Amino acid sequence: MTAAILFPALSPVRRNDLGTFLMIHPLARRRLAEADDALGYHLADALADAPPDDDYAEPVQVAVLVACLALAEWAEQRLGAAPEYCVGPSFGERAALAYTGALSFADTVRLVDEIARTERRYFATEHRDVVTHSFVRVPAERLDALVAGLEWHDISGRLDADFHMVSLREAELAGFKAAIREAGGHSLYTMRPPAHASLFTGVRAQMEQVYAQYTLSAPRMPILSYQDGAVLTDPQALRASLLDGFVRPIRWVDTVRSLCELGIDRLWVTGPDTMFSRLRTTTEHFDVELCDLRRVLVRPRRLSAASRAGSRQSQSVR
Repeated sequence: MTAAILFPALSPVRRNDLGTFLMIHPLARRRLAEADDALGYHLADALADAPPDDDYAEPVQVAVLVACLALAEWAEQRLGAAPEYCVGPSFGERAALAYTGALSFADTVRLVDEIARTERRYFATEHRDVVTHSFVRVPAERLDALVAGLEWHDISGRLDADFHMVSLREAELAGFKAAIREAGGHSLYTMRPPAHASLFTGVRAQMEQVYAQYTLSAPRMPILSYQDGAVLTDPQALRASLLDGFVRPIRWVDTVRSLCELGIDRLWVTGPDTMFSRLRTTTEHFDVELCDLRRVLVRPRRLSAASRAGSRQSQSVR
């Protein structure tokens, strides 16, 4: 089998599970100590003090990064994972930097912390009337008609044949949800702050200044873009992809197509994931091995297409 490793997008995570994993798992404890040194403060304490209703707080984002990389190391040591490619939709692309050696672990920790702070400051004053809404059970051919009546919108994600993310004015959200129901669809999650829309050139410009402080190296294995499935091996192309993620949509269907063309048939999903391991597009094409927080602490579990196809849970994608 030819395998790839996937670091999932940021989604709501059980804080107790995350904190427990970081404190008791040997691989996570080592990473946690390194993160403390890089940050200059105790991450576990900051995570415990983070607002419980803020899934994007800086300590939460850094803690998820640490967990993802510890879980990847566990998959290699305990399950024999030997991926030849790496993919990291949205937030996951930052974990891919450290995993592939394109950026050191310490610098990646500092980068994620700074990105979270910059994004928080930006959206505190800009685009406060915009949200990103995810929903399922609306076929792609019906999407144009669904969004046609909106004052403004942008397609922020095409994750499956019937799974979409749309950015829109919050004032129109209630009517949009009603239209989704009338079309036979099901609303999942509304993201505040929003993400992945062409309107956010301002935050991209600020992030360009953030990334300019870090020097990327060529990754030790190719990273696939979650925007179009391009194979990224050049540091400048990788930097452009990271920045474009703020203004371009997630196109997971295109990424899966690229993975298949490379002959990949196994996908290791390492991190807190409630979506990418469950998408029909994923389960129909790959033997999926999910290594998340609770299952690593208990036992690994293989996810087959038959057992997971069609499953859906509410989530955000960042």
